[in-house]
This record gives sequence, C-alpha cells and structure tokens, in this order.
Amino acid sequence: MVDQRFDELREALLREGVGARHVRRAVSEIEQHFRQLIDERVARGMSERDARIEAHGALGTNRVLVQRYAAQPELRAWSRRWPAIWFTLMPLAGYLALSVTSMVVLVTVVDHMTNTLRHVHIAPAVSHGIDLAARVLFLWFFPWIVAAVFAFLAYRRRVARRWPIAAIVAVSIFASLLNVSLVLTGGDPPGQAGAGIGISMDSLPAQAVHAAILAALAYAPLWLAMRRARHPGAAVD
Repeated sequence: MVDQRFDELREALLREGVGARHVRRAVSEIEQHFRQLIDERVARGMSERDARIEAHGALGTNRVLVQRYAAQPELRAWSRRWPAIWFTLMPLAGYLALSVTSMVVLVTVVDHMTNTLRHVHIAPAVSHGIDLAARVLFLWFFPWIVAAVFAFLAYRRRVARRWPIAAIVAVSIFASLLNVSLVLTGGDPPGQAGAGIGISMDSLPAQAVHAAILAALAYAPLWLAMRRARHPGAAVD
C-alpha cells in the first residue's frame, strides 16, 4: 500500500512537469520522512498499523504534496517549460549535429586514404554498397535514433503525446528532404562525399513515403511502451 502511494506520487509529479531528477529526490525524501514518522510512533508504543495511518495523515495527501513541488518553477523540467522548442528545434539540432560530425569524420578518413585509393581497384558493387550504407546511416538510422530518443524522453517525463509526435514528424520530414552520397573508387580521383537538401515535384512522393516510414519506425517503440504501461495516469494524451 505504501509503495502504491509513492508510485502514484511519482507519477503525479512527473505529469505536473517536475524534472525526473527532482522527482526521484523528492519521493526519496518523503519516503524517508514517512519511515521516521512511523518509527517515532512505534517507539511511543503505537502499533505498526496505527503508526502508518497517523504517518499518512501527518504527510498530507498526495495532491497537497504535488502542489507543493509543482509550485516551484525551478523544479520544472526544461522539456515542460518550453516543449515547443525542446521537441522541434532540439531534435533537428541533434540530428544535424550527429550527421555533420559523422560526415566530417568520414571525409577526413577518405582524405587520409587518398594516396592508398589511387593505387587500388574498388569493384563497382563495393562502391555502390558503401554509398548505400552511408545513405542508410545518415537518412534512416540517424534520424530514427534521434526521434526515438526524444520520444523515449517524452515518455519518461510523461509529456503530452503530441510533443514526441511533433519531434518524430519534424525529424522524419527533414531527413526525407536530404540526400547523401559517399562514393569511393580507385584511381584518380579516388572518391567523393557530399550531402544536400531539396524538394522537387518528381521526388516528393518518394520523400513522403520516406518520412512516413521513418515516423512509423520511431513512433512504434513509444506506442508499445504506452500500451504496456497503460494504467490510470501512466501516460498523458
């Protein structure tokens, strides 16, 4: 019964926007205080059952405790203070940072391999496979992992479902507009790497399908987590 009460308190604090770190500390402190209240009453000769009842009354209701913590702005999570920024601009910035960093690393590696590549033969199938792997990495895996991470953070913090969906859609659409090419060949020149962004009526259907598949893949884990944990107050719509 005690565990259920504090589990409910934890959920209520998260739903009110209190940061996860502050929630853990608050619930731990309240549980310790509750135990002290019981010990004090038991030491005065009260039964364990009666001591628990009085300790619950001394703590106050969960609603009062939640209001006390939620009323402190400094305890609110950033994702709940500015959700529009946290779940739109931040995912895009994260995806761009991951992509640009990886592209710089790839270009640097290719540049250091220039002399070696001039003296080797790379089969067209191998070159095509490398290019395909780069496209999968940059246009599928990177946006999926970034969108899924923000969806997971939203779930952990009990953020309204529309915000992780916004993050997933933003990253998926942006990734569908990009194009990446990493071509390695032997001889001179030995290869090239590049990226770009653009929209054309001819490629729009393919880009829309790309965005839809990415969004579905990123949203699926969030949907499954919400379904498994579905009980009163477990998730917010």
